[in-house]
Amino acid sequence: MTRTKKILFGLFAVLVIPALFFTSLELGLKIVGFGKSYDYFTKIKVTGRSYFQDNPVFIQQFFPAALGLIPLENTFSPESPDDLIRIFVLGGSAARGFPNPDHGFSRHLETLLRQALPARRVEVINTAMTAVNSHVVYEIAKSIPQGGADFAIIYVGNNEVVGPYGPGTLYQDFSSSLGLIRAVQAVKRLRIGQGLSELAGRIMQRDDKAELEWLGMQMFAENKVSFDDSRLAGVYAHYQRNLEDIIRILQRKGAHVLLSTVPVNLRDSAPFASVHKPGLSALQLHQWNDATRQARKSFAAEQWRQAVSEYEKAEAIDPDHADTQYQLGMAYANTGDYQKAATSFDRARDLDALRFRADSGINKAVRSAAAKLEKSPLTFIDSESVFKEASYPEQPGWNLFLEHVHFNFSGNYLLANEFAVAIMKTLGKPDAYVALPEAEVARGTGYPNEATVNVMKKLVKMVQLPPFTGQSNRIEQLSFLRMTQMQIKEQVGSVPDQINRYQEILQQDLGDWRLRLELARLLEQTKNRSGAYEQLERVFADFPHDRASHLMMATMLYQDGRFQEEISHLKLALNYTREDRRQIALINGSLGVAYEKAGDQDTAVEILSQVARNNPGLVQVTLNAYEKLIRIAKKSGRIEDVKNYANEVQQYGEHLVATEQGKPGLYRSMAKILKLAGFESQAQDWVDASGRLDDRASGNMPR
Repeated sequence: MTRTKKILFGLFAVLVIPALFFTSLELGLKIVGFGKSYDYFTKIKVTGRSYFQDNPVFIQQFFPAALGLIPLENTFSPESPDDLIRIFVLGGSAARGFPNPDHGFSRHLETLLRQALPARRVEVINTAMTAVNSHVVYEIAKSIPQGGADFAIIYVGNNEVVGPYGPGTLYQDFSSSLGLIRAVQAVKRLRIGQGLSELAGRIMQRDDKAELEWLGMQMFAENKVSFDDSRLAGVYAHYQRNLEDIIRILQRKGAHVLLSTVPVNLRDSAPFASVHKPGLSALQLHQWNDATRQARKSFAAEQWRQAVSEYEKAEAIDPDHADTQYQLGMAYANTGDYQKAATSFDRARDLDALRFRADSGINKAVRSAAAKLEKSPLTFIDSESVFKEASYPEQPGWNLFLEHVHFNFSGNYLLANEFAVAIMKTLGKPDAYVALPEAEVARGTGYPNEATVNVMKKLVKMVQLPPFTGQSNRIEQLSFLRMTQMQIKEQVGSVPDQINRYQEILQQDLGDWRLRLELARLLEQTKNRSGAYEQLERVFADFPHDRASHLMMATMLYQDGRFQEEISHLKLALNYTREDRRQIALINGSLGVAYEKAGDQDTAVEILSQVARNNPGLVQVTLNAYEKLIRIAKKSGRIEDVKNYANEVQQYGEHLVATEQGKPGLYRSMAKILKLAGFESQAQDWVDASGRLDDRASGNMPR
């Protein structure tokens, strides 16, 4: 063998054979159904037609499934007809529309463009997710279908430090190498990588982090990253590179990209954590404390210039203390020196050691990425400047935000309008755009409603927890949200008021299918069944892919004894469960009952048997299925089946108790089911066991 052939043979043995082996192994694992697809979108079939749908498993490559972080529900056709304008939104919780996505800027944008372009259909697909950063958005962008997007909006930057692979995160430790981060993600997406990870998880001790539940920002309250942390340079570099690559990916897929800077609450969001500069002497710290104490007294007495003087003394001692800069900014603003106030507020944000807000380094990276790609299909929107202009002469605060980064209705409207202007300009129709007034957008999106009141309650609770409790203006923040909550509640009005308002809006062709669904719920609430049916039918005509709409219709049809029609809507709802086992089991439980009511007992028994035997982790769902099976068997006189079901459920209940899954409700349910089956003795055993459990819980010992 010649030397050249030996080299070629060696390369073949070292490179080609292993590559073929691992490729075959990966393909084989996929064929047999091992592992998960981590694509953001997956394809489904509904009544023989293909659709794209969000994949809740996607986020599990970054966060444990136990945290329950999921995408917004989107279902859309692969086809993109000429009359359709499809816009994708990519980003974090602010882009998602927290605290209520139904009133986020993506919904505003859809409303603005529908009114501006009455001859076109507008479809906004919001892929934004809570707690994500540009590393996650990069993977989302890769999953967007080729040719499926006319426009793509990138609004991301608040979570670069605390999100995946950031120095302040709980997961995926920071790495200075973007190539290594992407390689790790590539391995996670492979079935081979998932298999190795699962094997390692069985061998090694369970990671306590995997058992966490999502507790929001308080989970990161101890992860301080100071302004001079050497890792921040890597964060900014990764962020800019991710942005540039995301833009190129989206452009290759046919989208015109809208890239935005990230405005934050500067005036009314005090830093979450402040740290003193290293090396302060005891004397300097004493002087700083004294100056700060005197400044607070002057501030409380509204002696603004004296407060400025004292805070300037504190600043001279420790110029890098975030809250000193914030308080100085507040004092400057109260004297009318808004320019100095702006400088202090910006610096306070950059010095905040809990980095939940996009800082100047993040927005500098956005501008750099935009400048680098300015000649490509890209529109740069400097939203940070827009928000400052809208707040002039002061800085952005509660006029546009609810807390640190999430917008109120006006903030969402302002941002949506900027995107709408850019899109109309790209479409060659800048002069045709006249922005729908903010009040009209509120009417068209049904703002505010009962959901708005409910999310405000949650927001009030949220700001009473860390890290908000570390803010020096925490009392004012809580007071502001409580006042906002009261105002919103008054605006919502009574149910009849809401019905009248929605009917008027829809008659003017201002609302959308979501507003019709809200109206249907209100009409059902007031026992106007025919009106609710009418609105739901119109919902399906506009958007037939909403699970909640089909389930509401199914419930009404069941109540009205229209079981065959109920079956149809339950089957449709199953297409939109996103492989959620609980949803699938619940819908199938209802489907089994519907078939029994419709007279098809064989199909009912088949479906309910699968629910009972295939969902051992869903205790109440399983017990309900067994109860229904026993009722059907008794009704049809199949005594042997009754005994079999009773024995199965008895074994199931005993297994739960043996594995310490026996909660108090289990004993009562078991007693009820076994009594129904005629197993009186076994039913009494469960009643007695329940009594003993209650005695132990109350501390009473049997005599």
